[in-house]
Amino acid sequence: EALAKPKTPINLPVLSWKQTAQGLLDLIRSDGYQFKFVDEAVPSPLSFGDHPRSELAPCTSALPAISIVTVIRDGYFFVRMLVERVREFVGSRQYEIIAVDRGSTDGIADWLALQPDVTLIKLEQRVTVGHGHGEAAEFGIRVARHDRIVLLDSDAFPIRGDWLELTADRLDARNRLAGARFSSRHAGNPHGWYVHPHFMAFFKADVGTLVKLRKLKGVDTDTGEEATMRVLASGYEVLAYPIEYDARFDVGRPNIPTISAGVFHAWYISRLEHEEDEVIRETDGAISRSTYSAPLQNKLRQFFNVTY
Repeated sequence: EALAKPKTPINLPVLSWKQTAQGLLDLIRSDGYQFKFVDEAVPSPLSFGDHPRSELAPCTSALPAISIVTVIRDGYFFVRMLVERVREFVGSRQYEIIAVDRGSTDGIADWLALQPDVTLIKLEQRVTVGHGHGEAAEFGIRVARHDRIVLLDSDAFPIRGDWLELTADRLDARNRLAGARFSSRHAGNPHGWYVHPHFMAFFKADVGTLVKLRKLKGVDTDTGEEATMRVLASGYEVLAYPIEYDARFDVGRPNIPTISAGVFHAWYISRLEHEEDEVIRETDGAISRSTYSAPLQNKLRQFFNVTY
């Protein structure tokens, strides 16, 4: 048995011996951790709380199985929309949803814990450093049971039936990354664009090599931006779809919300939960909970006929 002794405390999921061993190996390969071998078993890390891993029902579908990973911290309405819209548009394939919770207090973690297709991982904020979103996503991917990973922001969800056909299903030996194409002028990216992490599809086997989600260049790149650069630099292809304004959910803001390859993205919602003052300053008062998030939720409630 191996005792992980990282610089900051982490939790490993309680899995089968084979999955646990693989999880430890993944951690050993991670940067910045130190390990030693001991003679006794130790409690495991990433905490599932009282909620076991989601159950995988037998499936004979020829469609590729997928693991959907999202990082959350509150945002009850949009996270629940994500789960329910995945169920609506995932098709007959086998799938799982992995939600990495960084300290939600609005009841969404309790709701997720009751969902049979969701594995809830509770990851304290102190476990990650800096922005932390990419690191938290990497934690979730480590426990994924399927080869194809779909990363969704907590305020993004499928809204059309072809979202996986265009992305995860088209991954192969040549195409190693797919998702929403975002134009960028970040100093660390010579291409001027990248697949935005609100909707990315890739192989689990590429995480840590071709696919890096955490910020490696500070403010010079965005979360997940390194993945596009690495895939292209290695001679592989990226399936990148334009991000377009979705006028059906217009609430008076130009260019947002958006849709790309069948996935809706609200933008700003996660930050409005905990950084509203900063968002208001950045947008000269144009984006706030009352002027953007609340009316957008009302439009989505009407469109999808939900009452929460």
